[in-house]
Amino acid sequence: KNGTVKWFNAEKGFGFITSED
Repeated sequence: KNGTVKWFNAEKGFGFITSED
């Protein structure tokens, strides 16, 4: 799967990824 990280919070260690299948 390929995806683009729209937002990443290094402090919390997670982010939102939009994946295009």
